[in-house]
Amino acid sequence: MSSFEGKITRYLKDLPPSILGLEDTGAIEFLAMTPGSYNLNFHLKIEQKEFIFRVNIEQQSGLANQIEHEFNVLKFVEGHAIAPKAFYFDDSRKCFKFDILIEAYLAGPALSLQANSLPEVAELLTRLHALDPAGMPFMTWQDPLVNTYDYIRGDLVGYEAAKNPNKKTIGLARRALAVFEAQLGKRRHLFQADSLNHTDLCCDNFVKTTDGFRLIDWEKPRVDDGTYDLGCLLAEPVQLYSSRKVLNSDERIGFIEAYAGLSGQNPDQLIQKVNIREPMISLHWVLWAAGILINLKDQRTSPELVKSHEEKIPRYERVASPENIERLIERCI
Repeated sequence: MSSFEGKITRYLKDLPPSILGLEDTGAIEFLAMTPGSYNLNFHLKIEQKEFIFRVNIEQQSGLANQIEHEFNVLKFVEGHAIAPKAFYFDDSRKCFKFDILIEAYLAGPALSLQANSLPEVAELLTRLHALDPAGMPFMTWQDPLVNTYDYIRGDLVGYEAAKNPNKKTIGLARRALAVFEAQLGKRRHLFQADSLNHTDLCCDNFVKTTDGFRLIDWEKPRVDDGTYDLGCLLAEPVQLYSSRKVLNSDERIGFIEAYAGLSGQNPDQLIQKVNIREPMISLHWVLWAAGILINLKDQRTSPELVKSHEEKIPRYERVASPENIERLIERCI
């Protein structure tokens, strides 16, 4: 038993079983441990019920209360067949030096980007974006297009500050940012912060359960224009993180049209909005992956995550390739 498993066992034994919907905390069986880019996910079974006990090593959202925010979002979408049920969070760091979250385990394969899966994904995102987040204390990007630009500009500043960053990546990213900046004034009005977005729609974060697709890893959800989720799903670097397959133009348009039909939006206008925003999201992912590779090289990665990141180096290299920036610039010109 690992040190984490020992701590988790003791923690769960001290937790009132009713919190997890149990009458008694009997034997705890550890079935697997899946490391994420920022967390460790322990799949365990107690009294025939399966859970994910997640230990957040680092966070992405920038929120001091990220785990509480994530828990609140999961409770908000509960009952809508969108995400796993959340049972408990603890940000006291009394038992662990990290925040923890306990949620239901969802069984099933990840999304494979097969064309016949896309209508079901469109339906899932339509249901998510139809929920009304008004009045909820969620992170919000009030000016979505400008906020996206500021976000990736921050990505570039962080990457430039690293030791020995790739000069080609920096040059191309600066060129892309100049293209994006020129669009802001005349296109920012098209985007409204009116729906809850997951914001991290790589294939690994979809689970095909027996009841349909569900979304996991709600680490940085926010209220935004729904095009962030659409652009994230359709961004080539995001697809390359989980697969060597990328959607072709017809598949991309077909997905947007399916979503537009379900959500009652004008498909041509929605295609225009996604085409504006997706290259910006693509650049964020390129700089994110490039930053992880630099941190690994400079030994700045959290010790708990080194092995996970090393195993994913081929993924990060696919995403961080400067060629991805060249292609997104071509789409914008």
